Amino acid sequence: MVQRARSHLMDVTPLRASRDYRSLFVGHSVSYFGDSIVAVVVPFQVFQITGSVFAVGMLGLVQLVPVFVFPIVGGAAADAMERRRMVITPHVVLAALSLVMAFNAARPTPLLWPLYVFAFLSSGLYTFNRPALDTWPARLIEPELLPSSNALEAGFGTFASMVGPLVAGVLLATAGASTAFVFDACTFLIAIAMVARMRPSPPASDDNEVSWEAIKDGFRFLKGKRNVQSVFLADLNAMTFGWPMALMPAVALSLGGADHQAQVLGLLFAAPAAGSFLTTVFSGRAKHVRRQGRAILCANVVWGVAIAVFGLVHSVWAALLLLAVASAGDMVSGIYRNSILQAGVEDRYRGRLGGIAMATWATGPSLGEVESGIVASLTSVPISIVSGGLITVAGVAAIRWYAPGFWHYDATHPVP
Repeated sequence: MVQRARSHLMDVTPLRASRDYRSLFVGHSVSYFGDSIVAVVVPFQVFQITGSVFAVGMLGLVQLVPVFVFPIVGGAAADAMERRRMVITPHVVLAALSLVMAFNAARPTPLLWPLYVFAFLSSGLYTFNRPALDTWPARLIEPELLPSSNALEAGFGTFASMVGPLVAGVLLATAGASTAFVFDACTFLIAIAMVARMRPSPPASDDNEVSWEAIKDGFRFLKGKRNVQSVFLADLNAMTFGWPMALMPAVALSLGGADHQAQVLGLLFAAPAAGSFLTTVFSGRAKHVRRQGRAILCANVVWGVAIAVFGLVHSVWAALLLLAVASAGDMVSGIYRNSILQAGVEDRYRGRLGGIAMATWATGPSLGEVESGIVASLTSVPISIVSGGLITVAGVAAIRWYAPGFWHYDATHPVP
């Protein structure tokens, strides 16, 4: 009985299997913790300066171009460059950007435009890095451990996301935004030190290069491969229509009032991470699931329904519970989306496909912030949230119709 219960807990085998994987894992998790703090601080500052949900939603519009273009270029670079150097250099720049934002936040009256510039540059550099980071584990551990590594990384990443917003709420209420940005810069320095400890990771093929032709070759790989296409479509559907994070400052004001807005906002940002984290804690059986496409689509339905109901509640605790449930569904989807891409794509294409995936996954939330901000400004915050959740459920049915083979995808015989 005890052994069976343990089999459902997070599988930490990848950490034991590879020293380089351990270093990558620690560095990525620490930097993500800093990112999760800044993800609260930036929209909070914009809302404080402007008092407008539309202005917060425009952060997504500012990020739209970099999160689509940078990861596609970064994917080609990941296939053609030595990975350590490629990851370390952008992290140095990101640390410097956070320090600049700390100076802006320390001004008696912080300027608005640097927040949009920061959103543009930091999102671009972050997504440029991600193809290399996301596909690197496939070089460090055995293929059968990939679902476990995805769950492990997501688990500790979401733990950082869960604690980070809570820390952000405390920092905003006490030390201020400037301290939060300095803390973010320190996490980047730790990530740099951990990646520098790893062995060099040269490209899989000497023929790979960073060129327009190489990028086009990555897109050509997708032609006719509806299982991989469906991985992208499933996330794009959920994030574009069911991602109401731009509305969280307004929701926090509604639920907590002006006196407790910052604390409630931290809780609202932390709740999804809590749901994701608990899902990964009990992800030990993830590697045994064969019908991974089916798991993704069912998980997206959970996400959409929970978000729709979230838009109707007036209790802080009910809102937190629904956000946790929604994110648990998204985490299940994410574990298997990554696993399908890692197992079904050969190594010389992994960086480029990882870049396309990152462009899709990053574009979705940015579009979602714009969509939810515009709909809320034209109607109301609850209507924007509820309609987005319902459209997500309808989108799952559309994907099921478009790619019926995705529903029957078998992980033991991965077909892209």
